[in-house]
Amino acid sequence: MSDEINSEVTMTLEEAVTEVLVLLTGQQLSYDSQFDRFRSITQHLNRALRTNALELDWSFYHEQMQISVLESGVQSLDITSDYRFRVMNDDAVRLLDTAGIPVAWAYFLPRDALHKYRNRPGLWCSVTRHMVTFSRPIQVPEEGLTVEIPVIREPRMFRLPETPYPTRPGTEFGAPDVVIQPGVLKQEVDFDFPDLITARAAWLYAQTDPVLQPRVQTLEDQMESLKYQAIERDIAFTESPYMNEFHIPVQASIYPEQSHNRWPVSNRGQFGR
Repeated sequence: MSDEINSEVTMTLEEAVTEVLVLLTGQQLSYDSQFDRFRSITQHLNRALRTNALELDWSFYHEQMQISVLESGVQSLDITSDYRFRVMNDDAVRLLDTAGIPVAWAYFLPRDALHKYRNRPGLWCSVTRHMVTFSRPIQVPEEGLTVEIPVIREPRMFRLPETPYPTRPGTEFGAPDVVIQPGVLKQEVDFDFPDLITARAAWLYAQTDPVLQPRVQTLEDQMESLKYQAIERDIAFTESPYMNEFHIPVQASIYPEQSHNRWPVSNRGQFGR
């Protein structure tokens, strides 16, 4: 996601730690990256990234991933633990031809309903944690198509600065012997609105410090306000997703009952379903 973030709002690890300190103290303070305070705030920034990823159905970190080329007779495919399936609104597993163009879709069904579609020519699927199972084995005409699935990735965590070596013999207080690599401090926050991450990290950090605990409620209110503003920004001006039409076969009082009612899902006839 960091490649897609506006450069005007991009924030590095060093800047994020400074931002957290400003939220906690109201002063322009800084911690040396070689010592434990800097590492502690970095760990809270990582925790803030992980908890923020859970908001809005994980939609902050979604993408498409190609996992396999279909072979006839195959009915289940695995994905790595680095990703989780994204099953929201009109998401579907897409089957791509050699030119990368979607030619068929396998929409998601509850796992316990998949067996009802086994004898239908269309294609549906259900997912468990790291496996997608189709409603029937892949047929010969579908062999060679590439499977592309909607997934939710984990946010990229900050790498922690190196820990200084123990106290040198012959010195009273010791001295750090580790030189922090510039690339560690220049890591970017993996979110397109870094203020929300720093606000959440400040709130989490304040809960662990007895001196700062009186500010926890205020920091939480600020974080929640930013969170709902970010969610509103992302959904307020987005068109509603397409919803499948349904026909309810209820007998009317004017017209006689038909001998055959329509199947409730209106797209049953598409792709041979």
